Amino acid sequence: MIDHGIEPSVVSYNNMVLGNCRKGFMDVAAALLSEMAEKNVKPNVITYSMLVDGYFKKGETEKAIAIFDSMLTLGISPTDVTYNTVINGLCRVGQTVAAKDRMEEFVAKGFAPICMTYNSLINGFMKEGEVNSALAVYNEMCETGILPNVITYTTLIDGLSKRKNLDLALKMQREMRGKGIEMDVTCYNALIDAFCKRNDMNSARELFDEILDVGLSPTTGVYNTMIGGYRDLYNMESALDLYKRMKNEGIQCDLETYTTLIDGLLKVGNIVLASETYQEMLAKNIVPDVITYSVLVRGLCNKGQVANARKVLEEMVKKSITPNVLVYNTLIAGYFREGNLQEAFRLHDEMLDRGLAPDDATYDILVNGNFKETVSSNGALSV
Repeated sequence: MIDHGIEPSVVSYNNMVLGNCRKGFMDVAAALLSEMAEKNVKPNVITYSMLVDGYFKKGETEKAIAIFDSMLTLGISPTDVTYNTVINGLCRVGQTVAAKDRMEEFVAKGFAPICMTYNSLINGFMKEGEVNSALAVYNEMCETGILPNVITYTTLIDGLSKRKNLDLALKMQREMRGKGIEMDVTCYNALIDAFCKRNDMNSARELFDEILDVGLSPTTGVYNTMIGGYRDLYNMESALDLYKRMKNEGIQCDLETYTTLIDGLLKVGNIVLASETYQEMLAKNIVPDVITYSVLVRGLCNKGQVANARKVLEEMVKKSITPNVLVYNTLIAGYFREGNLQEAFRLHDEMLDRGLAPDDATYDILVNGNFKETVSSNGALSV
């Protein structure tokens, strides 16, 4: 543009700033701001709002706030979009208290929070475990006459359910329905997951069936939640029925689906079907992760197939997947149970060679012969 004698306008610069912010090239975007000053092109509120948003999304909170403050210093008035960008950005990085303080500061300057503003705060507080603060924001929202939407209630229900406060989550569901707001699939899944964790599969199944009754389609995530719930109760017949239903309805099975099924099948002693399910997963080009391998190692060791479990470890190494301490603990315990102390201690040495630090469980196995299961973050039993 400049080569052809055409000077870029603020609109042209804003387009370039936007493009670089979206790509995460914040150094380039900031350089464009400096270039605008050199060429006497005045940046506007849109320019600064994009930069603030870009820095927040890049995780550079201090730079985002610095840009926002410099905009104020220059006398450029923020828009509601700018204010919401700052509030949402602070919430995303775990600074929800600061975001709430900023909102109150903005309100004093004439900013009118909307549903999205309050949703950001509620989500931020929930992620930080500050349930009472999230509920206080919800109450404030309602008192100011702003109608919560499905995102508000889904955030509350999901957060409450994850913190095992199912009664309050169900109260929120009733309030939601009382306001004529329909639940979406994400909201249903949050409640289904809470019932599954209570081992209340009847209530979970009622909600699952309700999804279909209201004309929605269960997602892979919903099916995974239900399959995991049945797995935890050793009800692999119901879990496999859902798995077959997924395939019949064209719902994609993912790594979590297969890992949960393999885990459950090994727990009930169906090693053949677990192996077939694993092979089916590989045939679909779904790559096992460390949790999947942990499930395989644990299941095989618990059934006395330590040699086959050892082959799983070798497969991990072959595929450049670093075994974790739990995998080694399971194998060490397996060899210990067989009386093969030499191999158990050899695996301990191998752990050290791989740069893995044995934990208390490792030494409890080697010294006392004790071994305890743990649960992985996605709910699948691992070693």
